[in-house]
Amino acid sequence: MWWIVGVIGCALVGWGLWAANRLLNPDAHLVFPPFPRPAYTTAVLTAADGISFDVWLLEAPTPRATLLICHGYYANRDQVLALAERLRGRGYESVLFELRGHGSRPGPCTFGIKESEDADVVLRWATARHRGEWPIGVIGFSMGAVIACQLALRHPTIRAVVTDSAYSRFFPVLQRSVWRQHRLPSIPFAWIAWWMLQLALRKPLGPLDPAAVAARLHQPLLAIQGGEDQRVPPQFGEDVYARWAGPKERWCEPTASHVGLFDRQPQAYGDRLAAFFDRTLGGV
Repeated sequence: MWWIVGVIGCALVGWGLWAANRLLNPDAHLVFPPFPRPAYTTAVLTAADGISFDVWLLEAPTPRATLLICHGYYANRDQVLALAERLRGRGYESVLFELRGHGSRPGPCTFGIKESEDADVVLRWATARHRGEWPIGVIGFSMGAVIACQLALRHPTIRAVVTDSAYSRFFPVLQRSVWRQHRLPSIPFAWIAWWMLQLALRKPLGPLDPAAVAARLHQPLLAIQGGEDQRVPPQFGEDVYARWAGPKERWCEPTASHVGLFDRQPQAYGDRLAAFFDRTLGGV
């Protein structure tokens, strides 16, 4: 009898270790860069833990503001490069960096813990470049929205936030992923993966959730969501929007998939973001 319990326990622990490792080291999904590839310059920065990483800077001839753009889980900077180029045409320079464990950066991914610290370094570098002479906004896609919210919380100098396919809390997304990918119930499998992940990171993830900080965020928000999003359904982002303390507006496209609205409507997407930043950053 007891050996059966032991085998089941070991199997569940093994599942948790395997699942946490998969989350910390995500598979790279193919992201096609725009053609022709926009011109940018590269700078090498040093993270708080001493690890070097590079940023791409898309300069505008007469910049009205700087935008820090954070890509999503499974992706890399190519996911947001075309958007950065479109916004450059409207006078906004953009800074892009890759999240840990994504693109050319080694892992593990830390789900916003160290990535937010990296974003702090990028923000300080970007501000020093222009000596704070023009405002800064931030854009975050999916998990990148976690970094965007953390950055806005720590730096009131950020004057506007755009989120695309943001989740309010990570755990429901994990539950949904465990079911969609493995057809395993939340109890016990998602819970085991959740706790193993936090043990591996040695830090709780709940305090990083956008919903946990939204009531302290007073910057204007534009929240973008696709109605056909299978990874982060629209209801998963409702709580962060409801709790957001600053002025807010929502753009819901019923037929768009996860972070898929720009690909469907690049002109409208670029115009909507540029108009939002024009109003909130004092660009016009």
